Amino acid sequence: MNPDWRERGQLHDRGIEDLPPYWRDWGNVARYPFRGSNGATIGIFAFISAVALIPVLGSFATLFLLLAIPKHGLEVLRDSAHGHREPPRFGLDLGDRAVFAFLALLLAFGVVHLALQMFAPTWAAPAWRVLMALALPLIAMSLAIDEYIGRAINPLFWLEVMQRLGAAYFGAVVLIWVGLTVGILGAAYLDRLLPLFVGAIVSTTVALWAIFAAAHICGRLIFQYRDALGFTPSGPEEPEKLRFSRDHRLEDKVTGLLAAGDTAKARAALFEEMRERAVSAALHKQYRSILRTENDRDALLAHGRQWLHQRVFEGDARGALSLVQECFDIDPNFTALDPTDWPPVIAAAERAGLTRLAETARTAQQKTAPSAD
Repeated sequence: MNPDWRERGQLHDRGIEDLPPYWRDWGNVARYPFRGSNGATIGIFAFISAVALIPVLGSFATLFLLLAIPKHGLEVLRDSAHGHREPPRFGLDLGDRAVFAFLALLLAFGVVHLALQMFAPTWAAPAWRVLMALALPLIAMSLAIDEYIGRAINPLFWLEVMQRLGAAYFGAVVLIWVGLTVGILGAAYLDRLLPLFVGAIVSTTVALWAIFAAAHICGRLIFQYRDALGFTPSGPEEPEKLRFSRDHRLEDKVTGLLAAGDTAKARAALFEEMRERAVSAALHKQYRSILRTENDRDALLAHGRQWLHQRVFEGDARGALSLVQECFDIDPNFTALDPTDWPPVIAAAERAGLTRLAETARTAQQKTAPSAD
């Protein structure tokens, strides 16, 4: 489709088989909303929905949910499009701009629908609902992948994607809206049936299951038809080649050493490999896990500089945000390996709405900037 649709999202673990089409994987699709970090996210959101019933405090809880639910839904869509089996962690994989754009479009669609009901012929409002039912999944897909509102609201873009996906897209749209309707109506029924706070928690859980399952189906559709869309996911495309890669062999070796309790050899093996070449994110994570266990602050900072530089070089500034935050927590005077690493990190932090992190990184950049003669 567009170069912006390429090379986005978190790196996937190596050696996992390619995902089957969602219509042949119903069990995993149904369980996905409660898998891994998603289960904790839904639990927290459901608890906050009960807090929303409390006067005054409830206003803040409602506002948080209004922003947090679509944000995580778009993150689920993005990771699913990249072929990832495990759900994303909340908050670091998508900029706030995409969320605000999605909410603004929903509001605009609602206003237009109300105007059509009041002033247009009787057929206009139902026709508008059908159009929006077809377009909203495409809008969510576009915003989740490239966060560019201009393409998301372009009807020519909608038509192009529909043409490339054909009947598969319309089938997915029907499934998504049927699932959302059943889930949300079921949630409303449970909310009326159950006691006040319990009803809020249970009904929110059911509604979130429907929303995140719909987002997962949208993402799986992109992944399934990635070739037709010209989209290159970061998930496992050639698992057999990945299975026997140099990084995979080293990861297996380190895992074995750690299981045997030989942490020193595992650390040395990782250090030697990283000193020689750029390695995968999985190996970097193994190394940092060892350093955290040993509470080696200096080594964590040195490795943080190295990995930060690699991530920026690879164009994964967004993936560097949690790393930078950890390094600043260890040492507020943390410096980058190369001063040019800071601008992409600052820009990614601002897009993600992490204002404090962006300002801290900007201060670090200014400290390392060459002084004028």
